[in-house]
Amino acid sequence: MSVQLEEQIRARAHAIWEQEGRPDGKSEEHWLRACDEVSFEAEALKKAAPKKAAPRKTTARKTAAPKKPAAPRKSGKTTAKAETAAAAETTTEAPKPKRATRARKAAAPSDGKTA
Repeated sequence: MSVQLEEQIRARAHAIWEQEGRPDGKSEEHWLRACDEVSFEAEALKKAAPKKAAPRKTTARKTAAPKKPAAPRKSGKTTAKAETAAAAETTTEAPKPKRATRARKAAAPSDGKTA
């Protein structure tokens, strides 16, 4: 029995003796009761104490650089966000009518009527 454990038992046995009114002839009973209580407390502490985890390796963490806004896509595909942004930027003017090009004029049948 370790010296520290014996001191704990002795202190507990003395406390039990005083709680019972300091009776004579019960020192062995108090000692055995103190042994049970101290060993019970020691087991409870062992169970409640968390297991020590292995020390973690500490590595220097890099701080994240602030994110830059994404560049517009160069492909022909558009996203819903891009379409919404483009629609918000455009004005609500009516489209201009298309003019006939020379190629269309030449391809059109000429029946003598002008358009």
